[in-house]
Amino acid sequence: MSMINKYIIAILIFVLLFLFSYGVTAMSVKQCLFSEMTGVINFEGKPAAGVKLVRMVDYNKAKYDETITDENGNFHFPVIYRSNIVGMFLPMQFVVNQKITAYKDDVEYLVWETTTMNSTENYEARGKPLVVSCKLSLEEENYIKINGALIYGHCTWDVEPDPPVDFSIYYDDDNEDEEIK
Repeated sequence: MSMINKYIIAILIFVLLFLFSYGVTAMSVKQCLFSEMTGVINFEGKPAAGVKLVRMVDYNKAKYDETITDENGNFHFPVIYRSNIVGMFLPMQFVVNQKITAYKDDVEYLVWETTTMNSTENYEARGKPLVVSCKLSLEEENYIKINGALIYGHCTWDVEPDPPVDFSIYYDDDNEDEEIK
C-alpha cells in the first residue's frame, strides 16, 4: 500500500471519527416545523375549559400531538423542530402543512391551518412569540396573509398582515376581460 493511500485512509478515518464523536445532528440544519403557540380558546364569547386540541404537522409524514385547555381556556403547544442533514448538502424546498383542530361536545372545529415554506421560528408572527386568541365557530374560516402564506381559522394574534395586492395593474381598465401583455 502506497504512502498516499495510507494518508487518504487515515484522513477518512479521522473525518468519520470526528463526525460520530460530535454527533451528525450537531452538523445538521435545524428547522422549525411549528412554532411554539400559546393562547386561549373561546366558545360563545367565554373561555372554553376542557377543549381537546389536536395539532398536526406534516413534513413528509404527518405527526400529531394534543393538549386540553385549562379552566380559563388557556393552552400551550411547544415548538416542533426537525434536524435535516441532507439539507446541508442538497438544495431542498421546505414545505410543511400545519393544522390545529378543536373538539368540544363531539363537534370538530378548525382552529388553524396553513402551509409554511419557511423554517424560521415564529415566522407566522413576524418574529414575535405566537400568542393567539381563538374562537370555536362553525362559520366560514377567516384567513390572514403573513409573509405570503395564507393562514385559515378563527384565531387572531399580534401581527400586521401583508398589504393587499393590486391586481388591476395587470388588466386594461376599458376591457376587464383582456389581460395586458
